[in-house]
Amino acid sequence: MRGLGTIRIRLLTEDAPATVHTFVTLAERGDFNGRTLHRVVSSFVLQGGSPGADEYDPATSSFMRDEIGGSHRRGTFGISTRGRDTGDGQMFINLVDNVRLDNDYTVFAETISGLDVIDRIQEGNVIESITIQRASAGAGRSGARR
Repeated sequence: MRGLGTIRIRLLTEDAPATVHTFVTLAERGDFNGRTLHRVVSSFVLQGGSPGADEYDPATSSFMRDEIGGSHRRGTFGISTRGRDTGDGQMFINLVDNVRLDNDYTVFAETISGLDVIDRIQEGNVIESITIQRASAGAGRSGARR
């Protein structure tokens, strides 16, 4: 995050393989670089990643199918939707345990370091870049940096 620090996440490839694939594809293309977090709801979520700083992301060519099953704990990353199976590149970060979102939104990553950075994010803060670090063979999970 520009001027704030680094957030390290673990991508949940076994729980949300299609979502992780889309996220990695967008990140490796640089689609998130320079994008803002346009929505900050205290004690709920941060949301962003769309080019217009709104809730529409034209970077994905089609909507993603929901991959429900993960728990929306503090520090997990989810995909924003406008209803069932309408996910795109727009993401959100849970600021608290949001179990009421379980079974409605895909969880595709969890924070492994940088919760202090997440806690300092304000509306309009910019994603400097996202770098994907592949796990070594046999590790089973990929990591990403923000």
